[in-house]
Amino acid sequence: MKYILAFIFFFLILSHPNIIAQQTLLGTIQHDGGTRDYRLRLPPQYSPNGQALPLVFNLHGYGSNAFEQELYTNFVPLADAEGFIVCHPDGLNNAWNVGFGGTTADDVDFLDKLIDSLSANYNIDLSRVYSTGMSNGGYMSYKLACELTHRIAAIASVTGSMVPSELTICSPSRAIPVMQIHGTADAVVAYNGSNISTPIESLVEWWSNINGCMDGPFVTDVPDINTDDGCTAELYEYTSCDENVKVEFYKITGGEHTWPDALLDIGVTNRDFNGSSTIWEFFKQYSLPASVPVKEIISDIEVNISPNPFQDEINISIDDNHLQEIFIYDVLGQNVFYQKLENNISSFQFSTQHFEKGTYFIKIKTENHFTTKKLIKQ
Repeated sequence: MKYILAFIFFFLILSHPNIIAQQTLLGTIQHDGGTRDYRLRLPPQYSPNGQALPLVFNLHGYGSNAFEQELYTNFVPLADAEGFIVCHPDGLNNAWNVGFGGTTADDVDFLDKLIDSLSANYNIDLSRVYSTGMSNGGYMSYKLACELTHRIAAIASVTGSMVPSELTICSPSRAIPVMQIHGTADAVVAYNGSNISTPIESLVEWWSNINGCMDGPFVTDVPDINTDDGCTAELYEYTSCDENVKVEFYKITGGEHTWPDALLDIGVTNRDFNGSSTIWEFFKQYSLPASVPVKEIISDIEVNISPNPFQDEINISIDDNHLQEIFIYDVLGQNVFYQKLENNISSFQFSTQHFEKGTYFIKIKTENHFTTKKLIKQ
């Protein structure tokens, strides 16, 4: 599998060099004593002071990574066209902790903290955060549906499943929209199940039951527009569910462990519909219900920043607290300054001569708190 992924990586770089040139931001956060990486794409519509945009997590499979997932699933052009933010995080050891092997990281907490970090630095609609993923990333999306239901508006799994024992402990706090896409000839995550994967039809039925769906499945043939791809697809829909959610299942007869309409075939790949755009069309119907309080990032500290507007330097001071970290971002969300502070200091001065004129945002972290303010360079 790793050799296949490496082949994908190099093929896509050679055949689609424009993808590499696109502006994807590389970020890190500290979690459980280590550094976790992610890739973030802000669409052209993004503005720190404009409308808050939805956020989609796209999680890689076992043995893969964020970059390969970004290239293979081709979510970036879709995000640019549709106006949402897409984040491709990296799992530790190229894996997500979903109940079998690879890593022991608390990935639910990591992604929870990543939502906090991203929403602190970017203009994100916290009622419209979604998760999708390939294989192990699909498993992880289901885990978020079980344990982070108050933050994730909807999930989609492509070639993923759930470890059977996870079904006994999964307890979502509300009905949550679910989409599953799976090939009947998948040799990696078997369609009919294994000791680490629930049979796909049973999994879909389980989610329709947990969501209180009263009607369905209604089965529709996906038009076979590509008769040379070696497979066909059907859509199974479960409706009349609690809180007006739906469960959808794309059954790909003859399809293998692949993402529909991906940039490269790594097995029998359905070309009758585009997996990424289909997932987004499903996601964008949903937001967190009004009954679910959106977790807000709130500042309760007062920091003095002067001068503002600034020219060659900035002075920061705080009363009855200690400065820990300072971040400055430009209007595109790119980090242009970072300083970690020690020795319990309450004031800090630094040069801004290298800053270009324009608007910036400063985030100041103290002990368990932070504040974000707007800055102007004259």
